[in-house]
Amino acid sequence: MRGKAIGVALGVVGMVLWFMPLVKVGFNVYVVGKQIGNVSYILVIGSLAYTVFSCFDLHKLRVITATISTAISLLLLSEAWNFAAWGLYGLNIVSVASWLAAVSDWDAGKRSVEDTQS
Repeated sequence: MRGKAIGVALGVVGMVLWFMPLVKVGFNVYVVGKQIGNVSYILVIGSLAYTVFSCFDLHKLRVITATISTAISLLLLSEAWNFAAWGLYGLNIVSVASWLAAVSDWDAGKRSVEDTQS
């Protein structure tokens, strides 16, 4: 139950951060996920999918979704390195934390199945 709540919280935070300033394009001018383009839509859909997969304890799909979101957010960070805003840094932190949570929940689930079989 605790892993489910953490997964849902991380997914919701990822969706919220998508609406925050991600990249600085001018003096006090920032763009959010919707203004970046199509690749950023994958991030918000990935956060939504991570939330849904957390509700149903689908750990393999959580790992896949978190891996894709982490790769895309790191790619955006590498492209906008000098102009990255706090939202993009937060999104990277949340996507890495989501991946770690998904892997640990998947590992705990595998261990509990092995314990019941022996």
